[in-house]
Amino acid sequence: MSLVAVLLLCHLAAASLTITIPATNLLPNPHGLPASTHATLTTLPSGNDHLLTASLTHASTLVFHDIPAQQESYLLDIRSSEYIFAPYRVDVAADGSVLGIWETFRGNPWDNRGAEKYVVDAAAKKQSDVVVEAKLVGRRGFFEERAKFSPLSLVKNPMILLAIVALGFTLGMPKLMESMDPEMRAEFEEHSRSSPLTGGASNALAGGGFDLAGWMAGTSPNPMANADAAPAGVTGRDTGAATRRR
Repeated sequence: MSLVAVLLLCHLAAASLTITIPATNLLPNPHGLPASTHATLTTLPSGNDHLLTASLTHASTLVFHDIPAQQESYLLDIRSSEYIFAPYRVDVAADGSVLGIWETFRGNPWDNRGAEKYVVDAAAKKQSDVVVEAKLVGRRGFFEERAKFSPLSLVKNPMILLAIVALGFTLGMPKLMESMDPEMRAEFEEHSRSSPLTGGASNALAGGGFDLAGWMAGTSPNPMANADAAPAGVTGRDTGAATRRR
């Protein structure tokens, strides 16, 4: 009878660790976590390796019951197929009570502790049930999101901007000319006629430049015929002059 009482007292004195999953912006509803979500407590590689597992409950908590009464340091991992949680370091005393919980960092020395989550108070009575909150780091992304079409992307194109500016000048210049007073319009036309570019174009048109449309229609002479006739005439005159010299 005394042995049963001792076992019962040991069971009642065994500490438990509860991890709650709070609601965040990344996870508004913790109850939507996959059913395969679970947590593990793993010891450092040594002769007495321990691996404890806790499954997700209906209350969105992970509970470790009956932590072994042995002074040990554990790595707490929360494993989920859709979300990433920060790992914790859990130190346990020889009687199985939790001494402290801190954030830890993978790839760094084990003594490099992060933010403190729980530390036992030496003056107060040890708690048999320790409750801490999990820290959600991010969500796993297995697929790259396709870029969405936005009308603003057209405005960012330099060619589209040039076309818009050219269209604005084409439609705006006639309106601007109509709104000008007669004196300003006369001055503008005078400057346009005196411009080298505009004057050269006017002289080319007035001087009877090559008429492509007329030549293609057959009403204008071929300019190459005049070019071929000129060297022939020059050659004849040169030949006649040479004959007279003889």
